[in-house]
Amino acid sequence: MLKLILPEEKYWVSFLEGVEEFKKFPTDFDTNGIKVGLKYGNFADFKLNSENERLGVGLKEGYVRQTRLWLIEGDKFVGAFDIRHSLTDELKKKGGNVAYYIIPSCRKKGLASLGLKKCCKYAKDVLGLDEVLVTCNALNVGSYKTMIKVMKEFGGREEEPFLFDDKKELRVWIRTM
Repeated sequence: MLKLILPEEKYWVSFLEGVEEFKKFPTDFDTNGIKVGLKYGNFADFKLNSENERLGVGLKEGYVRQTRLWLIEGDKFVGAFDIRHSLTDELKKKGGNVAYYIIPSCRKKGLASLGLKKCCKYAKDVLGLDEVLVTCNALNVGSYKTMIKVMKEFGGREEEPFLFDDKKELRVWIRTM
């Protein structure tokens, strides 16, 4: 069974295994989100950082509140979704409301689409967002297909790409249902 949850200590070891997998099989499109696990030597510190980000405690200037969620299949960490509660002008161009990553061994199995759908439901039910912006580099075909698939099912619109640091960023708004 696939579930999207706030981080729980019982999945910490599996999360760290996922971080190691990312280190062994990096791509140009992996976000920095998974690397946050490398900063913390234990779950308590990781959880405290995640909760502070969710509550908006001690955020750096220009940062917004975000909720970090883990995608769990059975008892295994398979990916993560970060939902930003609001958007800055920069996030409207690159980054959006939702950042997600699936561990390399679990890609191309539909987990990103299923997780994004669950993430949209969380954004609606918990954060009260009617739509979320999801962006990706134009060369990240897998992520783009995921965004479009969920947008077509849930409704939304695709915006004009934005050129960010000489790289085209694709942007899709998805209704949260």
